[in-house]
Amino acid sequence: MTVDESEFEAARLTESDPHEAVDVAATLSDVTVVIPTNREDNYTLRSLPDGVDAVVATEDGLNVARNRGIERADTDWVVLADDDLSFPARLTATLVDAAHPGHLVGLEDYWPMEYLLGRYLVFHRSLWRAVGGFDESRRHGGDTDFCLRARKAGASLVRLPRHLVPHHDAASDKPFDEHVEWLWYLTRRHPRAVLPKAAKLALRKVGLLTPRRADYPANWTSTVWHPPGATAAPGGTDEGRGAGDADDDCDGDVGGDGAATEASTDRDTRGAEETP
Repeated sequence: MTVDESEFEAARLTESDPHEAVDVAATLSDVTVVIPTNREDNYTLRSLPDGVDAVVATEDGLNVARNRGIERADTDWVVLADDDLSFPARLTATLVDAAHPGHLVGLEDYWPMEYLLGRYLVFHRSLWRAVGGFDESRRHGGDTDFCLRARKAGASLVRLPRHLVPHHDAASDKPFDEHVEWLWYLTRRHPRAVLPKAAKLALRKVGLLTPRRADYPANWTSTVWHPPGATAAPGGTDEGRGAGDADDDCDGDVGGDGAATEASTDRDTRGAEETP
């Protein structure tokens, strides 16, 4: 490195937050937000900034709606979002600015799954084409399967903290038989990846395994995230924040499409099926 180059690098290090240079409006002009839903009250749509392109997909079946919505997108970058989010415009612009077409970006799944939740996914349409879209044979579910097929296609899964994006649907547990059916579906399609995780879930269910992976404590809050249904204090609160304990406060959680913790109610609301 020459002296001039060294001085240039030193000057850059004294500059302000580099993310402030991201032009949110300009970056989001190449983004389409696809919202699969059958609800009239679309919280995510109402929270979008002016000028952001959105496709509300109301086709019957979550994965059909996802695919049809993405097909109608006019941009290279797509954000697939549930209908009950506060849309994070600056975060999304920063992610799109930093991502390449091989990235699949989303919120971290629940133990023991190591994939992404379908409530907020950011990706390039070329990746969606390479994967072959979401599995339309399933009325609900499909995000974990999509992640597994994306990884097989060479994508890099980028997992963000689960509570980075505010989620407003009320908590509800899904029936045990739905969890079992979902795991059986994934195991048939991806036996090597899913079978060990299914075994861990079974051992936990009978009390023979306690997860060691840290997760959010039950009462965790932040400036931007509060438990669904709770009334947020102005500016948020740090009460209950912590590094996280083992995820043993939600005995039915199976992650992804079938997770139990903080789950959206299974009321045929496309766009909320995988939100634990």
